[in-house]
Amino acid sequence: MKAAFPYMDTIRIPLAAILRALGADVVVPPKPDRQVLNLGVRLAPELMCIPFKLTLGNMVRCLEMGADTLVYVSGSWSCRFGYYGRLQTEILEDLGFRFRLVELRHDRILDACHEVIRLNRSLPRAVLRTVHAFRLGWLKSHSLERIEQMVRETLPSATDPARVRRMSSLALRALDRARTRSQIFKVQRYVEHELKSIARNSLNWIPRVKLVGESYCTLEPFINFDIIRVLGEMGVLADPFLTAHRWLGFHGFRLGKSEVVQARSAARRYWRMCVGGEDENSLGHLVLAAQQGFDGVIHVHPFGCMPGTVVQPAMTMASRDYDIPYLSLSLDEHTSEAGVLTRLEAFVSLLKRRGPGAVRRTQKPAGR
Repeated sequence: MKAAFPYMDTIRIPLAAILRALGADVVVPPKPDRQVLNLGVRLAPELMCIPFKLTLGNMVRCLEMGADTLVYVSGSWSCRFGYYGRLQTEILEDLGFRFRLVELRHDRILDACHEVIRLNRSLPRAVLRTVHAFRLGWLKSHSLERIEQMVRETLPSATDPARVRRMSSLALRALDRARTRSQIFKVQRYVEHELKSIARNSLNWIPRVKLVGESYCTLEPFINFDIIRVLGEMGVLADPFLTAHRWLGFHGFRLGKSEVVQARSAARRYWRMCVGGEDENSLGHLVLAAQQGFDGVIHVHPFGCMPGTVVQPAMTMASRDYDIPYLSLSLDEHTSEAGVLTRLEAFVSLLKRRGPGAVRRTQKPAGR
């Protein structure tokens, strides 16, 4: 089995480790670029969102690289994300590609187990390799979370942001190659040591921004124009509500439910039903960000995404009630980097004019 999966930033590191440990040959998806996006735009229905178009182009490249099995997270959800695998399969088969589709669904766990047993040719061996695979994947995911957090926290105050970026790239490549627990923690210790040696500026205050929105737009730098790095180099700490580790936990292994419950409870005043696209989570994390003293919130979502669009009035109302600056960025294949950068610069200028402590840290909305 030569398995491939849609590319979504650093999630590829623990996912590839899990699949390799289960016995599959992994075709690592190519990093998204404009050529891959244009390919997906040409093949996809016009009104599909940009994550669909980009992952479709990505899967074409994987099949051209020799993949014979595509692995998708799937489900019967209100958002179209749950149907990506099936829709893209029909398009790819119409193009003449032949492959197997493996859907990872909560109601089809036995199908996934059967695939693992088939790979390992016996149940005992499959059990042992599964335990090892998920342990390795979890260790890499947990270490990845720590590394990315340290980089985010260092970037706004670093006098040499380029060095931080180079160190981060080297660490991620080393983490991807790591095969044992000791190698994984060696990479993490290296990052900790290197970041401590980076010279810092004399800023007395660093604005904190919560990044919320649709999963793919939040996680994939190619789509969001590397917004976390850009804000960091502007002297702003961007804290995404969703990371590779959290995505695997929430949507894969179903861990971390307490934070999901908190966000949904916080959103309940404005939003009674989740319709997909991380609408409820985004709104809830906006409210939590205000209560936790964040200085602003940025919402990234695909243009044409119904959940991301209809939740806008509620998010605007919540931002006004909690007196927290809010910026909405709608993204598609026509979005220009210059336009996004201009809006980010204006938003950061607003935050710095307001200064520290401007957000009301109340438990209840002001004026309600």
